[in-house]
Amino acid sequence: MRSVRVLSVAAIAGLLAAGVVVDLPDRPTPDRPVRYLSSVPAPAGVVSTWFCPGGSGPDGEAELTIQLASASDQRRTAAVSVLPGGSDAAEARTVDVEIEPGDQMLLKPSEEVPGARWVGAVVEVDGTEVVVEQILAASQGDVGRSVCLTRTATRWLVPQGATRLAVEGERFIVMLLNPFPDIAVVDIELVADVGRDTIDGLVVPAQRVVAVDVTEEITVATSVAAFVEVVSGRVAASWIQVVDGLIAGRGARASGAVPDAAPLWHLPVAGAGPARRDVVAVANPSADEVAEVDLEIIAEVPGTEVSPIEITVRPGRSALVDLSEQGRLEGIGPFSVLVRSLDDVPVAASISSVTLVDVAEGDDGADGADGDGGEAAPTVAGSTATTGSDAAARRWLVAAEASETETGTEGGESSVLVVVNPSSVGIARVVLSVDGSEVRHLEVAPRRRASVPLDRLGSGRFAVEVESSAPVVVGLELIGLTSRTASLGAALSEPVPAAEIR
Repeated sequence: MRSVRVLSVAAIAGLLAAGVVVDLPDRPTPDRPVRYLSSVPAPAGVVSTWFCPGGSGPDGEAELTIQLASASDQRRTAAVSVLPGGSDAAEARTVDVEIEPGDQMLLKPSEEVPGARWVGAVVEVDGTEVVVEQILAASQGDVGRSVCLTRTATRWLVPQGATRLAVEGERFIVMLLNPFPDIAVVDIELVADVGRDTIDGLVVPAQRVVAVDVTEEITVATSVAAFVEVVSGRVAASWIQVVDGLIAGRGARASGAVPDAAPLWHLPVAGAGPARRDVVAVANPSADEVAEVDLEIIAEVPGTEVSPIEITVRPGRSALVDLSEQGRLEGIGPFSVLVRSLDDVPVAASISSVTLVDVAEGDDGADGADGDGGEAAPTVAGSTATTGSDAAARRWLVAAEASETETGTEGGESSVLVVVNPSSVGIARVVLSVDGSEVRHLEVAPRRRASVPLDRLGSGRFAVEVESSAPVVVGLELIGLTSRTASLGAALSEPVPAAEIR
């Protein structure tokens, strides 16, 4: 088993190294400045609008399901507008749904536009205490999930994808949603370890979604960053990474794109161990400035100090850091990652995670065992990806789920809610509430994180309200026997830029 893992790690290292052997020309400067927008979903107003750029229909790569989770003590009404995509000529349709107090519901948008190749949704809720997520189910059986967006923008970034379709089953898709009555026109620059490509003048029809299959543009790339410039109109953007391989993982990873770069990002869910490989991606959209970046480790165990991981990200490039290759992280327990640009050059950050588990000895060959009672090769139990948070807030809402008999992974891990205190000087006093009742109190020390198993907060599907005395970052990791997903929460109070917190 150890030799198989060594070979896998060696292959990963070779693939990552491939990203630095091709010299690319400098990335051109955008034609116009863009006002910075935080990446954190933050519903606001009497009616909160959520933009879910979407996924495929039931016969596609990643079928879309919309989840609405309410923490309100009142019945809420939501208008769900389903926007089709692909060659289907169906019109957008709107359905009204009611969410009972403290309830959750799942909707399949494709049922409203049967035959549509791709579908997205705009969800308008009469209140802020409802969080809307998109869940994407891959044909391999695993799922990806992310909180839908609460804004449109004229610029979006995706730090990292991959397109090794033949060897790892990787298909990288950028989803663009145009909720407005006029068309949008988009330019996309794709910067990969094997070269650069552009898609100019892409039309996103009014009230439609467009799926950009990057795999068809750049093939066999270990790393691809996407820079989206909207030259006319505004759109919402997300990305899907479908994978099916020993190294890349299995299933669907999904996350919202980020509307701009920032000098500091928090990745609340991270880990390192013999059966887990987390890779941090840092993209530098600058045309001419080099970003010197530190990856700072925020440990959960008191007294644990780890030296930062130092990287250099050239203009218009992405850099990947495989945390499983960092010996300094062995045995430190769960942690989060703070991505800091030392010279304040704006960057964008995300993290992907692949979990490996051993097939039990004596299993039949269907699961990869040797059939002779010997040691079996590892299989991939799940993979996930999350874009970082460039802001913190005092109030969050998280859609959670837990089983009374949850067993987690082979290593004993369980689904957890993670709270990160980004301040270096103050304690964050945190209250967790479910169905309006306080269920847990936490004190999170400066520049530390705390995690709470979800089965200690509730069972089934439920919404968790997080209230803190100081701005914090909240993430969620859901772990099953054959899947792992991670996501950020939604901020119910005004997000504070992470770079402004001391």
